[in-house]
Amino acid sequence: MRTLKNLVVILVSAAVLGSALAAPAGAQPVRLKDVARVQGVTSNQLVGYGIVTGLNQTGDSTSAAFTSKTIQNVLQSFGLSTTSQDVRTRDVAAVIITASLPPFAHSGDTADVTVSAIGDATSLQGGTLVLSELRATNNLVYATAQGPISVGGFSVGTNFAGPNSITQNHVTAGRVPQGAVIARDMITNIQQDAAGFSYVLTSPDYRTAARLASALNGKFGAGTARALDAETVRVNLPARYTGDPVDFLADAGDVSLQADQVAKVVVNERTGTVVMGGEITLGPCAIAHGNLSITIATNNTVVPAQPFTNGQPPVQSNTQISATEGNKKLVYISGAATLAQVVRALNTIGVSPRDLIAIVQALRESGSLQADVEII
Repeated sequence: MRTLKNLVVILVSAAVLGSALAAPAGAQPVRLKDVARVQGVTSNQLVGYGIVTGLNQTGDSTSAAFTSKTIQNVLQSFGLSTTSQDVRTRDVAAVIITASLPPFAHSGDTADVTVSAIGDATSLQGGTLVLSELRATNNLVYATAQGPISVGGFSVGTNFAGPNSITQNHVTAGRVPQGAVIARDMITNIQQDAAGFSYVLTSPDYRTAARLASALNGKFGAGTARALDAETVRVNLPARYTGDPVDFLADAGDVSLQADQVAKVVVNERTGTVVMGGEITLGPCAIAHGNLSITIATNNTVVPAQPFTNGQPPVQSNTQISATEGNKKLVYISGAATLAQVVRALNTIGVSPRDLIAIVQALRESGSLQADVEII
């Protein structure tokens, strides 16, 4: 009898927990690997300084003193002693080199690099990056870069920068595909901690973190995962995966869960873009939004000149200014519980996206729009 009672309590508790973690209707399941990453498994940024040679008179001018000094240092490394007067060429440009060192990288692997001019060079088209060192924030050299540059455009003309030229895309920056050769192995936390690791959500949310831990515990057993906060889920490797986190990550990556969505509206006033996320609700409200249209029309009329005169006939300018305010009526919205209903309700106003940005901000201030508004 006691065993039956305990079983009933367990079933009721499981039902309550499942109801608490249940996803909203219409939500689509996602894979764990699509909403979370392993803490410590990330790329590392590298930066370096170098020169690009082989330019067709589009490199740095003599006013870029650092370019001349760099050329002198390069020539000196080959046993040639020169002065600043000897180095007067427009076929060389100083550049900043950036790259991302991928996680789990090993010596001998390659990576793409981005090259950007820092002097007064007008184009890097046709140039070749000379061997340069790439360093991390700890000032250690992690890679070397060299190779021909692809700018993805062109610049054609007499002086490549004046009115008698044609430029397609941005020609003072380019890429060297697989131009960096990695010189050091990358050691990540997952390789150092044999007991376990932590998942980090790409979009922090308490409910999603709880669902992730529940899904892992349901597949691999109780005690496997525990949500530490809205972003971090700590994983203790089960006994059968001890010392083999790769197999666990491979099996756990396809675990399905319901990711919760934050009620947020993102607006871009520069482009007039409005993007609405899920879980947005709209309370009852009344909206009136009118547009002020100002039209300025100028009509130039030539006045006939006086007889027997040699001067130019005068021109009379007639400017007319009219202002018209849109006749917008008050629109009542009874409320909306889903994103689709919110869109339909706002469409009844009949305004442009730029006007909708102002309306969304006003709705948020009034408390009718239950969502965060982020302006980018």
